Amino acid sequence: MKFPFLTIFIFLTSILQLSAQKDTTKTGFMDQAMVTPRMIAARHEFNENNMRGALLIYREVLEAEPNNADAMYGISQCQYNLKKYRLALEYLDKAIAIKPNLNKETEFFYGQIYHRTAQLDKAIIAFQKFMGMENPNTYEYELATEYLAQCRYAQEMMAHPVDVTISNLGNLINSRYDDYTPSITSDGKMIVFTSRRNDTKGGRIDEQGDYKYFEDIYYSELDESTGEWGQSSAVEGELNTETYDAVLSIFPSGNGMYVYKNTVNTTGDIFYSEYRPTKKEWSAAEKMPRPINTSYFEGSISMTSDGNTIYFISERPEGQGQGDIYVSTKKGDSGWSHPKNLGEFVNTEQDEKFVFIHPNGKTLYFSSNGHQTMGSYDIFKTEMVNGEWSVPINLGYPINTVNEESTFSLTQDNKTLMIAAEYDDSFGERDIYHIDVSKYKMLAEGYENSTYGQLLLTCTDAGGSMVKGVNVEVYSASGLKYITGGKTDKLGRLKINLPGNQKYRIVANDGDFTKTEEVDMQLKTQGETVIKLDIVVTN
Repeated sequence: MKFPFLTIFIFLTSILQLSAQKDTTKTGFMDQAMVTPRMIAARHEFNENNMRGALLIYREVLEAEPNNADAMYGISQCQYNLKKYRLALEYLDKAIAIKPNLNKETEFFYGQIYHRTAQLDKAIIAFQKFMGMENPNTYEYELATEYLAQCRYAQEMMAHPVDVTISNLGNLINSRYDDYTPSITSDGKMIVFTSRRNDTKGGRIDEQGDYKYFEDIYYSELDESTGEWGQSSAVEGELNTETYDAVLSIFPSGNGMYVYKNTVNTTGDIFYSEYRPTKKEWSAAEKMPRPINTSYFEGSISMTSDGNTIYFISERPEGQGQGDIYVSTKKGDSGWSHPKNLGEFVNTEQDEKFVFIHPNGKTLYFSSNGHQTMGSYDIFKTEMVNGEWSVPINLGYPINTVNEESTFSLTQDNKTLMIAAEYDDSFGERDIYHIDVSKYKMLAEGYENSTYGQLLLTCTDAGGSMVKGVNVEVYSASGLKYITGGKTDKLGRLKINLPGNQKYRIVANDGDFTKTEEVDMQLKTQGETVIKLDIVVTN
């Protein structure tokens, strides 16, 4: 007999309501008849992004049925989404030990967990097993291919760590909750950051979102006599509210900060707040005008030291992908020029999330999950050379890891990177770390002189005519690592800015003919480095 959809819906809804009325604070209360509806309730909470609520229900089920593999698998998924990856692995192992054929995507999930715990050999094997069973035309297969590339790239980066020293800023700044977006004043005496701890203004939880506390902005001051940071506290004044308030960056002068606010009337916009030194407090946030803010998401912003140029993230539809980096210059006292997209060398089809412009005004740092990463978001560096942005460089391991690194601030002396990360010794979720980069030349040096050179490539046929649309790919000298690529324009030219003092293999292909050249990008001691390469594409 077939039941109408509405009848089934009412039945399931009544079960959920009945289960929700149970006192979940008691242990051992559940009888066998309640296991199935409580499993349905747990999955409902999971789908609503309430991971902690789902966890509580799954644990109730395990009290009634200690060998319920599906509940263990559910706990594993919750712990993964809460970024408790080792607990996720523990419960997944338990579930599979009881029910080996639990889920057809188990190998994919194992690959994800092994990836996040830097067990890269195991992750690669798991993803390969999954891909051997999966239809190559599915989205999951495409994701597994991407994750596999990230794992192999992570192996390469971890085999060649950069020379930095990382230390947690300690529990006077960090909490067991999420702490991120550190921004330090130019004098290095104060750090402001965002936290979702339990003493935020109003103490409210976002029940329409991820069931975490709303954001507030906190600060800490440096004790110059000891060199230690003081106890963090919420910024004084009208800046923090009972909803989302997150610092994006502090003004170079220190007399204001850009903040992010998300209200019922916006999708996320950029605001600013001014510091009132006489009262030692921050003003209520004011919204940045159009054309900076739009009806789409805007977030992350960084201002040049002269205050005349801003770089920011926006998801407006004319971009390359999700969040893109845009630049705008000041017009008059309060207006800003129409934002310009930084283009496809910097922006990708995926997400650029955070941006920081160096005081020299030509070196840009940003986070992205669209360029080659070790996993999730990594931090990259690019530089303006002859009016063009260079190929972004991954900052390397251990700054970047298999997990997310996306919000940061570089001190004015180029010796310290303040970063929010999920390193192994964090107190809870993301913590704020101090990274000594004084020995790492890519971050500590090269701001006066360029660290990039420009390859000016032209393609011609046998008669000397320019050939447009030639596909050009740039690889490392060994030819094993793909760097970047592009197509020649209508004049047969392509300009690519590449990290200097390295050799590259250039492959040009016009469809009928392929030619390979080697380029040595040796930087000049003074001035811009431009290396010309002419390639004749003909049989």
